[in-house]
Amino acid sequence: MPVRKPRPRDSLASRQALLDAGAVLFAQNGYKGTTLDALADRSGLNKAMVAYYFKSKSGLYQAVLDQGIGAVLSNVEAADIESLPFEARLTAFARAIASGFNNAPFLPGMLVQDYLAGDQGQRPEAFASLARMFQTTRAILERGQIEGKVRAVDPHMLHLSLVGSLVFFGLTKRFRDNLEREGRLPMSNPDMDEYATFLGDMLGAGLRP
Repeated sequence: MPVRKPRPRDSLASRQALLDAGAVLFAQNGYKGTTLDALADRSGLNKAMVAYYFKSKSGLYQAVLDQGIGAVLSNVEAADIESLPFEARLTAFARAIASGFNNAPFLPGMLVQDYLAGDQGQRPEAFASLARMFQTTRAILERGQIEGKVRAVDPHMLHLSLVGSLVFFGLTKRFRDNLEREGRLPMSNPDMDEYATFLGDMLGAGLRP
C-alpha cells in the first residue's frame, strides 16, 4: 500500500515527533535496541513515516545526533572562545558543552549507548558528527601550545577527560537529584554549569607548563 503523504500543515510537527521519539529511545536503548515499531508507538505515527522523513532508522538517528551536537556547538560558537585568554578558554568550552547538554539532555545517553555498542564505524556520518567536538578541543589545545601556555599533552586524552566527565555528570544528575529530594544525599549536588566551571578550571591549571 503506498504511503500517504502527510498534509503540509502536519509535516513539521510529524517530523519533530519522530525526532523527539528518537531522542528518548536512542538514549535509552541505543541504535540497535530501538525498533521502528517502538519509534511509531512513541511518536504516534506510522513507522513508514521514518522512511518518508529520514529515509531510514539510520537517517533518523543521524538527525537526532546532529541536533544534539548542533546544540553543543552553537553554544561553543556563542561563547566566542577564541577571543578569550587561554586561562579562560577551557572553562568557557566546558560551560558551553554543559549548556548544550542542558539543551539536548538526550545526548549524553546517546553517546554512552553508541560507545557501549562499539558500532560507530558502521555509521561514518555519526562518527564525523562526534569528531566535530574533538576538533574544537584540539584547536584550543594547539593554540595554547603556540602561545606557550600549555605543556605537551595528547589532545584525545584531554578531550576524553573533558567531554567524558561532563557526559557522566549528565547521566548521573537525575540519580543525585532523587537522593537529594529524599534527604539521602550526603554530599553537595552542583548543577551542570557549576561542575563545568570546576572541571575547566582544574584542567586548565593542570595543563600549565
